Amino acid sequence: MTSDKVWAILSYASHFFLPVVFPAVVWIFVKSEYVKKHAKTVLFVDLVPTVLNILFLVMIGLYGFSTGDSSGMTFIAIFMLFVIIVVNVIIFIWIIVRIVKVSMDKI
Repeated sequence: MTSDKVWAILSYASHFFLPVVFPAVVWIFVKSEYVKKHAKTVLFVDLVPTVLNILFLVMIGLYGFSTGDSSGMTFIAIFMLFVIIVVNVIIFIWIIVRIVKVSMDKI
């Protein structure tokens, strides 16, 4: 296994231990275009749940401060939790598939 493949696999696997930071560092400092492509892909995929979490926190905060309606807050919180879980499961499966594909030279 070449070092480029190892860096690409580590970039994908970093989703589980150091998302956003590790792919950004790899994307900036590694010279290989192959590794940069995979690190950039993982970086943007890792930003999706981060942006969703921030967006939903802002949304629930604004709704709570503006209306004070607890039943509406409960609905938004349950909907938010459902969306975050679905997105994270999809990303988890995608990351595992990408790790397997990179290790088998399918990408």
